[in-house]
Amino acid sequence: MTEQQPQRPTELRLARALRDVLDPYHTGSILALQSAAAFRPYGITHPWAVYFAGRAAPLGAVTAPVVDAIFYHFSPALIARSIPVVWDRADPGKILGARLAGADAALRALLGDRVVESPEIAEAAELAAAAAAACTAAGRPLGAANAALPLPEEPHLRLWQAVTTLREWRGDGHNAALLRSGLDAVEALVAITAEGGEVRASLQPRRGWSDTDWEAAERRLADRGLLDGDGRLTEEGLAVRHGVEDLTDRLALAPWERLGTGPSIRLHQLVRPLSTALAAALGHPLPDLPEDLVA
Repeated sequence: MTEQQPQRPTELRLARALRDVLDPYHTGSILALQSAAAFRPYGITHPWAVYFAGRAAPLGAVTAPVVDAIFYHFSPALIARSIPVVWDRADPGKILGARLAGADAALRALLGDRVVESPEIAEAAELAAAAAAACTAAGRPLGAANAALPLPEEPHLRLWQAVTTLREWRGDGHNAALLRSGLDAVEALVAITAEGGEVRASLQPRRGWSDTDWEAAERRLADRGLLDGDGRLTEEGLAVRHGVEDLTDRLALAPWERLGTGPSIRLHQLVRPLSTALAAALGHPLPDLPEDLVA
């Protein structure tokens, strides 16, 4: 498989830059201690139970195999420890309320009330909501489930829900790109670490895979000529890996085409200081927006 060349490089780079800046506004809040606290009244206390319940709740009380299929990268055994147990403790409606309350508490704690109630967040919320309105349902189960949720009135939570919809909708497209590439769940993770994007010692346990699973995936990639004897991606392996990311960006264009380049860049400018603060709490600095995309 050869690396796919972007048909519209400016739009593709903008889609990637918006992914980079919007994701921490979602993940920085859901990983915060304040967010986890909102689930405790229901007896949902383990970090993975909070994670799987919060992400899966828009889908309803789905089974573990459904979560496995839609989340793609996780070990089925890791998912099965939380799903469907969490639905016995709280129905998805209550969990949706908990995740929104948790996001509110986390954003207020990490950003401060003055920032949360600023006109900049209100402006960003409207731009993100306009972009999220272009997230079509076909082939995007988790994106569609989030898009069907009502947008909160409070601007910082309106922004959070719109960003969450955009993130999950893009993730659905990423799954399609992975399927096209022929990479299974573990192989996709091995490819990321082989390129240097993540460290195996961190990524493997976070996704619940055993050493046996991981090493078997390495052998499969090597047999296909995608991984060399030193565990690095070959030229063909790099082409497959980059092809996945390029196709993901193409499949993520619709919201930004709907919003337009200028407003999309404005959204990036508004959210960047928020996500910078949230990413700092997680120890993941944000990449810069390419200079030629700055209005």
